[in-house]
Amino acid sequence: MLIKKRRRAFTQLEQFREMKWLGNYKSFVSMLIIFVLASVTNEYFFTWENIVNIIRQASTIGIIALGVHFVVLLGMFDLSVGSVLVISGTVIMGSQSMFGTDIILSMALGIIVGCLVGFLNGFIIAYGRVPSFITTLGTMFLFRSIAMWYGSGGAVNGTYIRYTELGHGSIWGIPYLVFPLIVVAVSAHIVLTKTLLGRYIYALGQNPMAASLSGAPTRWIVITAFAISGTAAGMGAVLETSRLNSISTSSSGILYELDVISAIVIGGSNLKGGKGSILGTVCGVLMLTMISNYMNLQNVSPYLQGILKGILLLVILYR
Repeated sequence: MLIKKRRRAFTQLEQFREMKWLGNYKSFVSMLIIFVLASVTNEYFFTWENIVNIIRQASTIGIIALGVHFVVLLGMFDLSVGSVLVISGTVIMGSQSMFGTDIILSMALGIIVGCLVGFLNGFIIAYGRVPSFITTLGTMFLFRSIAMWYGSGGAVNGTYIRYTELGHGSIWGIPYLVFPLIVVAVSAHIVLTKTLLGRYIYALGQNPMAASLSGAPTRWIVITAFAISGTAAGMGAVLETSRLNSISTSSSGILYELDVISAIVIGGSNLKGGKGSILGTVCGVLMLTMISNYMNLQNVSPYLQGILKGILLLVILYR
């Protein structure tokens, strides 16, 4: 009798472990369910052209979300990424039109500017002890205003038509834009799971006091996380400007910060920090993009599309 009870308890424990393992991939499973339902109920969804369109739409937000993921793991926010994208895009386009810089050099300048303003955010938070929400809210207005002042509130255009090949070109039917997203996702996963910086970030997000007492350089961890977030926004600016060979200083990047944070939360990250995975964030971005794409195919009014996204976010936050 005792042996039977132990076997039953062991079996229940194994079943619980299997469910816990599955729980780690629930964002991926949720994404597959949405994909199958959308494919069954709309004949145009599961076509190669539409899948390519989804990937193109997800690439910019995806790269930015992967950078902000580092900040969220610390239990902090970066509300400035939309404005960082605009100021980086303005540098990319402005350097071409004003100084005739090469395409590669202008792209590098845009990414460097993104990294520097992210560093500035982190420095103010770490050494000024200003909450991340307040700091990035302030720099969100600051960076946007600088870009609008330079562009007089209008668009800043590039000079190289072939620059758009990056945003619209493909190889073997796969858009170029998907490759930067894959490289950034794999790199971010390796940094968070295989390096000392990744262990420090998770530790600081789970228990800041314990991480500080253990000797972790907490200020530089915060600065590094925000610099990564800014760099990702700079890379997003490269992808954004490559599609139009232009950047609108007044409208580009608007509400990107909310889309990014929504995707990260839907992907399973905890806004209090210390919990989340790169796979979950990628799945969150793809889920939001697929839902928007599906509603467009179903001719749902753009003014009503926010309702479903809002309900989805509330349901996930309620868990």
